[in-house]
Amino acid sequence: MTFYATWAPPERPDAMAATLVPQRMSWLVLVLGWPGLLARGAFVSGLMAGGLTLMAWAIVPHGVPLFVLLAAMHVLAGICAADILAWELRLRGLVPGPVIMATNAGDARLRLLQATAPFTTPSA
Repeated sequence: MTFYATWAPPERPDAMAATLVPQRMSWLVLVLGWPGLLARGAFVSGLMAGGLTLMAWAIVPHGVPLFVLLAAMHVLAGICAADILAWELRLRGLVPGPVIMATNAGDARLRLLQATAPFTTPSA
């Protein structure tokens, strides 16, 4: 089971417009680093991390120190990927919604639809 944070535009807070962000470590970002952030849709953060990687490549002596620094950057970005994506969505103007617990993103979307469905009374 994974927790999914929901982010929706303020003018359209329905469940179909919501973006789901899994609250877990991102293996894609852990393995790829800043290109993984770009692949996940965090363009500003991905380009900033790419710039830091290029600066580290230019400043830090090549060998073990550079490897340790780049590995630490990958681990940090992978662990904080959910928070980085949340920051990117906040930059785009989305507002946080409820947190949903589900086994996958499709199940989380269904639970969100069920939680936000309008209540109707049957007509007699």
